[in-house]
Amino acid sequence: MTSHYDLVVVGAGPAGESAAQMAANLRYSVALVERDTVGGAVVTSGGAPTKTFREAALYLNGFEKEAIYGISLAAPPEVLFRPLTTRAHEVSAAMQQATLDRLQTFGVHLVAGSARLEDGHTVLVRSTTGEETRLHGERIILATGSRPLRPASVPFDDPWVFDTEEIMEISGRPRHILIVGGGPVGVEYATIFQALGVPVTIVDTAPQLVAMMDEEISARLEQVFRRRGTEVITGTGMASTQRDGDQLRTILTDGRELRPDALLFAAGRSVDVTALSLDTAGIEIDERGRVVIGERGQTSCPSVFAAGDVTGPALASIATDQGRQAVCGAFDLNFSVHVDQLPASAVYGMPEVARAGMSEQDCKSAAIAYEIGRCELGSTPRGLIAGEEGLLKLVFRREDGALLGVHVISQIASELVGTGQAMIHGTATIEDVLRMAYSTPTYTYGYKLAGLDAMLRFDPDVLRGMRLPSEADRV
Repeated sequence: MTSHYDLVVVGAGPAGESAAQMAANLRYSVALVERDTVGGAVVTSGGAPTKTFREAALYLNGFEKEAIYGISLAAPPEVLFRPLTTRAHEVSAAMQQATLDRLQTFGVHLVAGSARLEDGHTVLVRSTTGEETRLHGERIILATGSRPLRPASVPFDDPWVFDTEEIMEISGRPRHILIVGGGPVGVEYATIFQALGVPVTIVDTAPQLVAMMDEEISARLEQVFRRRGTEVITGTGMASTQRDGDQLRTILTDGRELRPDALLFAAGRSVDVTALSLDTAGIEIDERGRVVIGERGQTSCPSVFAAGDVTGPALASIATDQGRQAVCGAFDLNFSVHVDQLPASAVYGMPEVARAGMSEQDCKSAAIAYEIGRCELGSTPRGLIAGEEGLLKLVFRREDGALLGVHVISQIASELVGTGQAMIHGTATIEDVLRMAYSTPTYTYGYKLAGLDAMLRFDPDVLRGMRLPSEADRV
């Protein structure tokens, strides 16, 4: 039997869920196929569960607050793992249920099983019991996501070697953990294990931690890690790892030898579309196995579109936009066709780091003359209350004072960056930053102080010559 739908979506992660919900809200009939858990990695192994693990570790440990108040209320590290994993699983289950509730509310038909294409309009779904269902879609959207990179050289069969999904199931507290990868996931787990009192070593081939961030912000983060006793090794990678008694023996590409008893490999994600049988629909993939798409998500098959990590691993927020964009492309709609070209990105360590817009390095590469405004958040009233040690950094174009970028290292950088992101989207200038009346004590008051700091660096004649928008211009 074949069931007919306007749209069949394969994969219920952020891209697939947003595509299915938008299409259903526009009154198209929608089937959504998922072989594992709705919500994707955001629900099951990354995103919210990882952040929950972090929040629980920081809360139960009283991480760094003892330096402010002079007392420690931390639970003993050896009793922390069970409540941490329990809480993470509770949040994961709650988010999965919330996702299911939303899909039901929108009238999306959820089909459980593994999918493959039979042609450009037909998806064959096989359930865990072997039953097969055919779904015919006028349009199909592929959103099967990505998975942790697992190089053959890494001995994942060792019980103390983990990828970024398996680490959530760690059963005990290691004596020393090596984290290969200094990107967002590596930094987040380094923070978690720090909070649990586990010695951590981070290794990354890039010259700095979280290489996508502004160099000054990354350097501040590295200083924090080193101050807490974490060893940070950049500019080199892992050559080999093998079991040696009760420890692992890891050789780095620069010849150094490390002896951790646990290893987390957190150096990227990969796309695997082999099971989808894309060749049956003539769908092109690139040399890295990613589905090739056009501007509106269309593949080389006119009736099939793709969104999210299957087209190249990206932020969940971008995948969500891509899902909506693919729906618009599939049904030739003009609504919600654009993906944000100025996304905010954040890394949830402690402290967090975040950015939106251009960095100093971006300006130099583009030959854009710029000025910087900084605010040490610990000098603000809110920062003094909370014991904050962070930095808010703004990048302005020298020619006209336009705000080009915002970069933050703070306890709540992921929240604070949104104000700057909205300003950049609104083509704000240094005058806009300064004229806003920010509540105090708040961290956002740091924007005014950073703007004032930037004014000291502008040529006064340039400031005098700026055309400041009138109130009428802003309406």
